[in-house]
Amino acid sequence: MLNVLGVLRLLAVTVIPGIVWVIYFYRKDKYEREPGRLVAKTFLMGAVMIIPAGIVESLFRGWLRNPPSQGALLIAMILGVGFVEEYFKYWATRRVAYDHAAFNEPVDGIIYAVSAGLGFAAFENVLYASSMGLEVGLVRAFLTSLVHASFSGIVGLSMGIAKFAPRGLGGVVIGRGLVLAAVLHGVYDFLLVSQLMNFYLTVLVVMLLHSVLLSRIRLALRLSPFRRPDGVGVDVKRDNDEDE
Repeated sequence: MLNVLGVLRLLAVTVIPGIVWVIYFYRKDKYEREPGRLVAKTFLMGAVMIIPAGIVESLFRGWLRNPPSQGALLIAMILGVGFVEEYFKYWATRRVAYDHAAFNEPVDGIIYAVSAGLGFAAFENVLYASSMGLEVGLVRAFLTSLVHASFSGIVGLSMGIAKFAPRGLGGVVIGRGLVLAAVLHGVYDFLLVSQLMNFYLTVLVVMLLHSVLLSRIRLALRLSPFRRPDGVGVDVKRDNDEDE
C-alpha cells in the first residue's frame, strides 16, 4: 500500500501538472480546437522521447559533467541537451500530428508541439522526483514544464507556418525554429548549471518565456483561416474527430 501511495504521490506532482498544462494551452486554441485523442497521443509520444534523448545525451556526458572550460560546457549544453531534446520533441510532433488532417491552421503546430514538450517534461520530472524527492518534482512541474513548453512552442510555430508555406520553404522554416529553440534551451541550462541564475531570476526568466509563448499563440491565431473579421471563430465540423 505504501508503494502504491508513493507512486500516486509521484504522479500527482509530476504527470498530473503536465496534463493540466496541456489543457491550459489546449484551451488557447479558441477558433478550431484539436481532437483530444490526438493531443493525448502527442503528449505520450513526447514522453517516450525521453528514452532516445537520454541515449544521445549520454554521448556528451563527459563534457557535461567535467567540461574543460565554460565555453565547452555551453557548446555541450546547446548541442548535447538543447538540440537533442528539441529535435526529439519535434520528431514526436511530426510523427503523430503534422500530417494529420486536423493540423489545419498555424496555431495547431504550437498546440501539438507544446503537448509533446509537456509530455517530455512530465516524465523527465518523474525521473528527477524519484531520485531527488517530491519537492524537486513539484518545482519542476511548474518551472521546467513551462520552459519545455516555451521552447517547443518556438518549433511548433515554425511547423505551423511551414505546413502552409510554399513548397521548398518548409524545411528552412522548421530548421530555423529548431536552431533557435536549441540555442535558447542550451543557454538556459548553461545558466542554471553554472549557477548564474538564482531561483528568483529563474522564475522571472520562465515567466518571460511564457509571455513570449503566449504572444506567439496570439500571432498564430491571427493567421488562422477560421478567424472571422470580428475575431470570432468559425465552427468547423470534422468527419475525423478521432485521432485516426
